[in-house]
Amino acid sequence: MLAPLFLIIKQMKRILFFYGIVLISLSLNAQSQMGNYYFQQGKVLYEDDDYEAAIEQFEKALEKDATHGDALCYLGYSYSDLGKHAKAVEAFNRLEQSNPDYSAWYFYIRGNSNIEIGDLENASIDFQKFLDGYSQKPNLTVYHHKAAYKLNYAKQSIAVRKLKNSMPDPVNLGSAINSVSDDMMPQIDPTGTRLYFTSNRKGGLDKVDEDEENDWGEDLYFVEKVNGQWSVPKLLPEPINSYDNDGTSTFSADGQEMIYVKCGDDEGIGSCDLYLCELNGNEWSKPINLGNVVNNEEWDSQPCLASDGQTLAFVSGRKGTYNESMDIFISRKNKFGQWGVPENLGPIINTPFGEKSPYLAPDGKTLYFASEGHPGYGSYDLFVSVFENGRWSSPKNLGAPLNSSGEDTYFTISASGESAFFASNRGGAGKLDIYSIDLPDELRPKPSVIVKGEVKNAKNNEYIDAWVLVEDINTGELIATAKSNSESGEYLVVLPSGRNYSVSANKEGFFFYSNKFEVEETAKYEEFIKHIKLEPIEKGARVVLNNIFFETGSAVLTQDSYIELGKAVELLKANSKMVVEVGGHTDNVGSDDANMQLSHERAKSVRDYLVKAGIKSEKLQAKGYGETQPVADNETEEGRKTNRRTEFVILEN
Repeated sequence: MLAPLFLIIKQMKRILFFYGIVLISLSLNAQSQMGNYYFQQGKVLYEDDDYEAAIEQFEKALEKDATHGDALCYLGYSYSDLGKHAKAVEAFNRLEQSNPDYSAWYFYIRGNSNIEIGDLENASIDFQKFLDGYSQKPNLTVYHHKAAYKLNYAKQSIAVRKLKNSMPDPVNLGSAINSVSDDMMPQIDPTGTRLYFTSNRKGGLDKVDEDEENDWGEDLYFVEKVNGQWSVPKLLPEPINSYDNDGTSTFSADGQEMIYVKCGDDEGIGSCDLYLCELNGNEWSKPINLGNVVNNEEWDSQPCLASDGQTLAFVSGRKGTYNESMDIFISRKNKFGQWGVPENLGPIINTPFGEKSPYLAPDGKTLYFASEGHPGYGSYDLFVSVFENGRWSSPKNLGAPLNSSGEDTYFTISASGESAFFASNRGGAGKLDIYSIDLPDELRPKPSVIVKGEVKNAKNNEYIDAWVLVEDINTGELIATAKSNSESGEYLVVLPSGRNYSVSANKEGFFFYSNKFEVEETAKYEEFIKHIKLEPIEKGARVVLNNIFFETGSAVLTQDSYIELGKAVELLKANSKMVVEVGGHTDNVGSDDANMQLSHERAKSVRDYLVKAGIKSEKLQAKGYGETQPVADNETEEGRKTNRRTEFVILEN
């Protein structure tokens, strides 16, 4: 018996529905396979850094499968790598909606893109999601560190960017200094009258980079301020500049020593190394590699020599940096005058991201540097930190309008704090231009005092090269060293505030010269001109020991006399045939007899100290002259102070 017609129709519908499901499934599977195909094509292009072509393939994959998680993720990666961060965020948002359990790594990338488009609140959410969801495997710990810094950056930058501007707008130095090429890495001398910088402009020792527009290789230049205007840039001579990249120079306070960067040298240790040059008269010495205690097999650059000549800050990409990023290191001279093993400045300054362009201010304790890891306005910002009580303070963002959403780096400031410069890519003639900025007092280093002048031979008035030492007169600590130029006799030293100093000049065959400078904690910037004449060591030579001091009305030597007395001991030991008279002199305050007695006792105190220090007694005579040989007017306090003195006179040599 045949089945009823309605049962036959029902059975046929079931069969058709089944085959429909199969056909749909086959179609969807084909769509998915095509989606996977286009994704794999795109992934190959992505790994070859062809992001635009990769995006086309990922979009095709999503046309076939709108929820293809990998295609959405790599689409976001591609837009991020191209700097199209809004589109990257859009792709990652689609990924989160369609694949809520997808691997948490993309939250980190989306967080970075949200930072780039200024959406710091959503960036904070992203980095928190990353920290909550990303794997805790030991070999992935570094990414948790980076995300924690990024989370802090996003949260704290909200407050930083709301701060009111505390300074006037920076001033582009204009076409007199800047060019269509990169002009960067400025360093101002302590007096604010000479500015060194690096440029890859045409007209140096050109070596064209075919892959970069307007790049003729890095060379070193300088300009000088004359009547308030900067001079035309001058190229530093060979062998400092060469046909390879030469840049990022740093100079000693007196301009007699330079440390800079050479790249690609055949005898180099890494890809870029630090080199030393010295100015001998008017000629620079051949560059000398600082060696493998300072340099390493990776990359070392952006040096800054502190004004004391004893401390060198620089940037390195060596192993052991935080997340193998660029970190700031410091090397200090050892007791032999050699640069010691560099030390990483640690996590207060360095982050898992890039830090660069350190600058140690003339006060010796204020550090300016650029960072992309501390909270700010975007890319690299400039920060300041002060070394106090044995540690660096938490870095402070220098604020807008100095910092911008672009790259702001290479800060430098004069000893007065009035002349400050930096480099930025905010939209000048070249990718990087040099700008000047007037900092508010709270962001300036403490003012320093400059002592400068010429060193001459007292007998023939010719210029001589002498070592100039700066020492703490109370502790004897060596603060700084410098050397006067053999052609011009010029010297310059920087004295940070809050100490009392002995500044002395020494040269073999001459009597040393010393003077005392008291620089109070609240001292203002000041320049002292102090010309020095060194007496040749010969019979009849007479020298005042300026840093011999006594208790008031007494022959008791004070502690701050000991540096000067130590120099006298060294001089006498080095000249064993010398016979010296120690002469004591007073002002005219008091009776003649009392002054004669006091001067004799003071001369004898000096002689006794020298004998105890190992000088034979027969080589020393002590004599008091009282007020009988004034060298200044006793009518003024300054004159009386000058007359109260201790002298050495060479009797035999």
